[in-house]
Amino acid sequence: ERYDDAERWMSYWHQLRAVLAVRPRTVLEIGPGSGVFRRYLEHAGVTVKTLDIDASRGVDYVADITQLDRALPAGLTFDAVCAFQVLEHLPFAELPRCLGNLARRASPHVFVSLPYRGLRVRLSFWWGDHHLTLGHKFMLPWRHKPIPEHHWELGYPITARKVTRILSEQLDVVSRGFIRENPYHYMWQLRRREQLSAAGS
Repeated sequence: ERYDDAERWMSYWHQLRAVLAVRPRTVLEIGPGSGVFRRYLEHAGVTVKTLDIDASRGVDYVADITQLDRALPAGLTFDAVCAFQVLEHLPFAELPRCLGNLARRASPHVFVSLPYRGLRVRLSFWWGDHHLTLGHKFMLPWRHKPIPEHHWELGYPITARKVTRILSEQLDVVSRGFIRENPYHYMWQLRRREQLSAAGS
């Protein structure tokens, strides 16, 4: 319950909605966490393979994202490759390499989310039986220290715009933005470039 709190459940909802919208038959999920995302997709008739460094999670492939080509069979691709709250567990310098691995295994969709360290302001109003909550997410204007298991997080100096530029060097950005109900999660929908697909075929 501490991991799958109410806000994370909303992240699952948005992730599932975005992935199912592209009608995948096969999905590779990197870092399956508690397995909610995988099980829902499987219930929807999608074939899901999982990869994680922790074998106790019952994954199909035991490796980290930098070892994708070594862990997966040569030439194996998936309609969608998902790495939700994963890339921050590796040094920022590894990001381009990881993205290249994702792009080679996607045919053609890639979904990525990252933690966004910021200050959230919420105002709530009640009158009678009515309730209104207003909220906004602000980037902290000073350097922050990520939680111990994260090498980095979005914020300052690693902004969402900077990461989007790095993503767009290898993938086409379809959409991006905060998950409204859980603004600690920032998500991108990406597509593998046609020239990369042609080069790999």
